[in-house]
Amino acid sequence: MFKNLLRPFVDAVNFKKITKLAEAGDASVQNKLGNMYYIGSYVSQDYKSALYWYNLAAAQGFAPAQTSLGEMYEYGNGVGRDNEKAFHWYAKAARSGEMIAQNNLGWLYEKGQGTDQDYAKAAEWYRKSAEQGFADAQFNLAVMYASGKGIRQDYSEAHQWYHKAAEQNYAPAQSALGTIYAEGLGVFKNIREAIIWFSKAAAQGYAQAQSSLGDVYEANGESEKAIEWYRKAARAEEPSALTNVALVYAFGQNVPKDTVAAYAFLTIAIAKGNETAKEVQEVIAKELTSPQIEEALELSTEPEKLWERVEHTK
Repeated sequence: MFKNLLRPFVDAVNFKKITKLAEAGDASVQNKLGNMYYIGSYVSQDYKSALYWYNLAAAQGFAPAQTSLGEMYEYGNGVGRDNEKAFHWYAKAARSGEMIAQNNLGWLYEKGQGTDQDYAKAAEWYRKSAEQGFADAQFNLAVMYASGKGIRQDYSEAHQWYHKAAEQNYAPAQSALGTIYAEGLGVFKNIREAIIWFSKAAAQGYAQAQSSLGDVYEANGESEKAIEWYRKAARAEEPSALTNVALVYAFGQNVPKDTVAAYAFLTIAIAKGNETAKEVQEVIAKELTSPQIEEALELSTEPEKLWERVEHTK
């Protein structure tokens, strides 16, 4: 109890000490103070103050502060969004060996933001970061190998880098590794291994992996498990899962048939860019009256009501 009462006073004293050291010119402390203002730790969140302290530290060549400045400009937090300035600061930090900046610089090269698009340079910077063990970069490098952008396509290399990131519990890599095993890309096809990796990512709430698990179970004839995972992914509005859930209700597969709900799910999937959903919806529309289609469209704008409807009747 007394510790809880003393905590605010201790925090205030610590903050004063940190501020004094930062004012004296310690770059690492200036960066720390910038972080405190950026996330609102011990102080109210204040992007303007964060920018001030990051700039002081960055001017002394402190790479983490340069990276933070890059992120502020990339995402427009407290400043006008400016990819050219983001590129400038990431490049400075990346050349100093800062792995987060190296990955972020690779991303800007890959997307052509703040600089000309250059897949080869993107892969180069991803590799520098990946070799330092940064999971995001390991995943990004694996994607480059899998797609053959800026680097020779090599599924074996993609598998290795996905695996490194997946071992760090990085859900997108775990999901991608599941796909590698499910489709036999650069490795022998191994559904059991695919399920293991999809499950790891799905357990973290990664919707794409949940949808992929549904695909695996459906292909294996385990429809109840497939529907369970499709529903989880559809809850997160994963387009393929939404389409599959729509099919489940359109045909009444292990659930009461509900063509109106199916149409509503397909409407959401179409809005998410799923082309298959358009084709399916055209077929389903033939079974519905105009009032039913209007009802479905209204439900698609209120997902919670839609889910309440189908879960009440499942």
